[in-house]
Amino acid sequence: MTLDLNHLAIGLGILGLACFAWPIVQRVSGRAPAEPAGSGRSLRSPLWWAGFVLTIAALALQRYALQAGS
Repeated sequence: MTLDLNHLAIGLGILGLACFAWPIVQRVSGRAPAEPAGSGRSLRSPLWWAGFVLTIAALALQRYALQAGS
């Protein structure tokens, strides 16, 4: 099986969403303390930015793959 752009985009999307979800899972399970209301620390988190960049890259790659395929 060959790896094409669609598979790469799906992998990047899953990785990006995992970066978004990891802090939520940690807080729900009780392993990480909740942030104070209104602190905005989650938006400054490197993990949040990694998830954001990976998700945008996955969307852009998926769009390119769809345009190149038609």
